Amino acid sequence: MNMLKLLWLLPLFLLLSGCWDKNELEEQAFVVVLGLDKAPKNMVTVTFQIANPQVGSSDKGSAPNEPPSDIVSFTAPDILSAKELANSVITRKISFAHLRTVVVNQDLAKGDLYHHVMGASVRDPEMRREINLLVSKERAFDFVKNNKPKLETRPHKYYAFMQERWRDTGFVPYSTLNRYFQRLSNDTLFLAIYATTEKQSGKYSRVEDDYLAGQVPQKGGDPVQIIGSAVFKAGKMIGTITGEESRYSLFLRRKSLTHSFISTYQDPLNNDYQITARFIKNGTTKVKLNVRTDPVEVSVKLPLRVQILSTPSFVNYASDAGKQEQLKASLQEQLQERIMKFVTKAQQTYKGEPFLWHLSARSQFWTLKQYEDFDWPSQFPKAKVSVNVELKIESFGKQIDPPVMNQHQGVK
Repeated sequence: MNMLKLLWLLPLFLLLSGCWDKNELEEQAFVVVLGLDKAPKNMVTVTFQIANPQVGSSDKGSAPNEPPSDIVSFTAPDILSAKELANSVITRKISFAHLRTVVVNQDLAKGDLYHHVMGASVRDPEMRREINLLVSKERAFDFVKNNKPKLETRPHKYYAFMQERWRDTGFVPYSTLNRYFQRLSNDTLFLAIYATTEKQSGKYSRVEDDYLAGQVPQKGGDPVQIIGSAVFKAGKMIGTITGEESRYSLFLRRKSLTHSFISTYQDPLNNDYQITARFIKNGTTKVKLNVRTDPVEVSVKLPLRVQILSTPSFVNYASDAGKQEQLKASLQEQLQERIMKFVTKAQQTYKGEPFLWHLSARSQFWTLKQYEDFDWPSQFPKAKVSVNVELKIESFGKQIDPPVMNQHQGVK
């Protein structure tokens, strides 16, 4: 009897099922990069870079002369209204399902409008929190239009690969919308990826990472440079820091997603040359705060393992223990000096810290109200900070004896 009743329900299941909300791939326009520029009267110019799914795929033969993407921009009150307005020009349905990068012009990022636009956009379920945030020196429309990578046909692959390099180099931070919204308070600074297609000539540094985007001495290659960070405080951009300073920001955090970087330092036994070394984080950074003193005392210990990669001066450090101690002391001194210079800059210029030390300060209070009354943003600029770099040189990269230059006999 029960089975007969279920049979009567079968026609209802057939009526309720269906594919009424189905969208075919060829009916959709997938936006892979979104650009935001400032426009008059509290409006924004929204740039859409829409991927051509046939380019870079096995179906390329049917469209050999088509461009890899189409770039179009609209001026509207916000992102969602611009998305709707785009369908007055684009025949396919605009989709953010594959959106991974948002490019924001720094002029817009420095104002109050940017936060209102981004805050409203996440109501769209397609605007996922893991979207990467990138700040451009020039207009976002110009940045997206001028970026024509030679090795990557599909634009989304270029940004995906470049943003993965932060794990290897630390030149840029891990910057997503989720982290931006997490760090809107004054307790800490938020760092976003900084990039440009406008190159600035004339700057040269013996420290290979002491550059901002646009300053790297480059000839040929892709037009985009991505190095350094845009500094945000309370949702508004307040300045920039170099690739070197971005590295220190990541390494001074108790837990860092970047574990190593390669940098150069002056050779202590021959000042005319630089030594190249790989610095590897040897455990977590130890941060101790004494919130009962005035000013607050912050003690940081940064444990690092060092691999000497190159000594152009040909000083034989590998077999001389005395020279090794000199090298170790010199690297510690130079690294601590550079780090403290940046910490002082964070205290005096930006009045905030990107090291997440506020988490250590907050853990010393029983209640949230006690921590808020303590007012960490006003305490950090006058805090007494000490950074101790603990180095352990584990290798000198020696495989054969280095050649020795002789004025009369040449190279041996």
